[in-house]
Order: sequence, then structure tokens, then C-alpha cells
Amino acid sequence: MRLFIGIDFPPMVVDALYSLQNKIRSTVRGGRFPARDNLHLTLQFLGETPESRIGEIHQALSAVAFQHRPFQIAVGDRIGYFGPPNFVRVVWVGLTGELAALSVLQADVAQALREVGFPEENRPFMPHITLARDVTFLSQDTVRKDGRLDVPLTLFPPVTVRHFSLIVSEIVQGRRRYRSTGDFRLRGGAEA
Repeated sequence: MRLFIGIDFPPMVVDALYSLQNKIRSTVRGGRFPARDNLHLTLQFLGETPESRIGEIHQALSAVAFQHRPFQIAVGDRIGYFGPPNFVRVVWVGLTGELAALSVLQADVAQALREVGFPEENRPFMPHITLARDVTFLSQDTVRKDGRLDVPLTLFPPVTVRHFSLIVSEIVQGRRRYRSTGDFRLRGGAEA
């Protein structure tokens, strides 16, 4: 099973992300675009994992969720890219809001997973939502040298993050599909 830990967004935010993704689609050649239902924020990528490990992962993530309170984030502080300007590897949209709370949650998820034997990711956490992969912009004027894109962006309304999920990434009828195999409610140390 190919697994990751992520945060999903309410339909209103997903609709706005999809609209933004379509704006980007009209300015590029080629590329791969996550399906509307697959737009999310990744906290930790686990990769191929035996199904027999699901129980210990659930236990580790439940302990993390118990320690964290819900917090607010908003999508849309900037649009940027990873990779060279002439062939962008990833187009992403950034976040604002309680990013310190988000970063602590991500660090605790990563630590809990290390404690049950998963390797540490080799790059620092940079909260973002991937909108496209492997694209070439039709106009290089869109691509700034500072890693940002000149694409109009409206800040989305804040959302309260109340849970995160263990997600299975699978191919169904030739398309990538994400399916939750466990949701972990942020409890802030309170009894459920």
C-alpha cells in the first residue's frame, strides 16, 4: 500500500483550488494535474508500506492527535514552483494562518513515525498544496526567479483543521485515487 498522512479541505476550498488549478492549466503546456478530489496538504509521505503495519501507524497517529488542538489555516498566500523555470517540476499554492501549529503537528507526526521505524524525510517541511507537476509555462514572464509565479491569487477564507488522515494512494481504472484508512481528530489533550 502506498501511504501518506494528509489534511483534506472542505468542498468550498477544494472548489476554489480547482478553479485556480484550471487557471494554471490554461497557461502551461503539458503537465499532470491532481484530480479535484485529490487536492490536499501532505504532512508526511510513507510510500509503499505493508498492510500489516496499519495498526501501529494508527496507534502512533492517535497519540499525536490527542496532543494537538484544532487550528486555522488559509490557502493562498502565494503561488510558487519547485524545479527549474523552463520546466517546472511542481506548481504549488502556499498557506497562511497558524503555521506554527501546523509545523509542530507535522514534526510530531514525523517523530511518531520515526519511532515506529519509518525513515525521516530528507527535506524540510514546506506547507503547500500541489496544483500541477511537470509543466512548461507558455510565457516565461509568468515564472519569476524567486520561485514564485505571477498568477493572480485571492486569499481563501480560513478553515479550521480538526483532523488529519492516513491516506492510501492507489490506481483505480487507470487514475490515481486517494482513500482514507483512518481519520485522527485533534483533541488538544481533552477526553473524547
